[in-house]
Amino acid sequence: MTGLVQRNAASRVTELLSSFRVVLLGGARQTGKTTLVRDLLDLPGHAWFSFDDEAVLARASDDPVGFVEALPRPAAVDEFQRAGRGFLLAVKQAADRDRTRGQLLLTGSTNYLADRGLSETLAGRAGRLLLWPLSMGERLGVRETFLDQLFEPTSWPGKTEALPRADLVRTLLEGGYPEIVTEGLSGRQRRNWFEAYVHDVVSREALRPIAEVRLEAELRRLLRLLAARTGQELVVSGVAGDAELGRETASNYVTLLEALHLVTLLPAWSTNITNRAKRRPKIVVVDTGLAADLCGLGEQTFALRRRTALRQVRCSRPSSSPRSSSRRRGANGAWTCPTSAIATVPRWT
Repeated sequence: MTGLVQRNAASRVTELLSSFRVVLLGGARQTGKTTLVRDLLDLPGHAWFSFDDEAVLARASDDPVGFVEALPRPAAVDEFQRAGRGFLLAVKQAADRDRTRGQLLLTGSTNYLADRGLSETLAGRAGRLLLWPLSMGERLGVRETFLDQLFEPTSWPGKTEALPRADLVRTLLEGGYPEIVTEGLSGRQRRNWFEAYVHDVVSREALRPIAEVRLEAELRRLLRLLAARTGQELVVSGVAGDAELGRETASNYVTLLEALHLVTLLPAWSTNITNRAKRRPKIVVVDTGLAADLCGLGEQTFALRRRTALRQVRCSRPSSSPRSSSRRRGANGAWTCPTSAIATVPRWT
């Protein structure tokens, strides 16, 4: 696959810009936030700012009120969370003075809600949206409507297409990070990309003051252990024991990895509310390519260990939301994916 991919979130961002004074677009690094915003807003160069630029960050940190007042309207600010509470307070003040919709679009690769001091700063003033890695629907140019169809039983299962095993394996290993998908990275190139990505995210983001993380090696080891457990119930004590960490430390690290949008927790489900509250959530690495790489899985692994390898990453397939999926198998034994609701990762048996 080459070229730009149409993101299904684009219409939602447009809707939020017309409804709120400020829009916060979050998501992991390299998921295409900047590209999406540029395509939507078509802003001139002087209306774009990134706090990855240390000079720009210094200006915003030294005088956040003056920085925000000097911003053109509309404007976009990337990695806004790096400027901390002072910047968001300045944005809050500006939004309170001017109630025009769609003034500022702030993008960030770290969930600012993980910082208790920032979580309520823009309450009621900002619309929020997470941009996940590419879904199967986005890769195929199809808009998923699985949740909509759940309420239309007569329309299910809809149109299906056979998915040969070789294509399934390739899709799982590529995952949904746009650069890997659009440039067709494979083999050693893909492994190098994921290695550099994890190092970059952990070293640049985890060691910033979102949490007290001192040892990068511990965090990376925990991430690998979570990748091996993707789609399973999260038993913190078990993960802590395998990582040789204290339970509280392991819990803090999981929270940090979730704030970095590398993993997500799926709430337990039961028709009984009491049982639902008792059960543990499931931990999911948000991208199958990343999960496979962290587990050391590649093309040869899938060729030699068909059943085990596919099961290890079956629950990390990016969909329109990590909380929605479907799967079914066709009469000829090939996996079929409803074009309106692409499956997460089916089990190959």
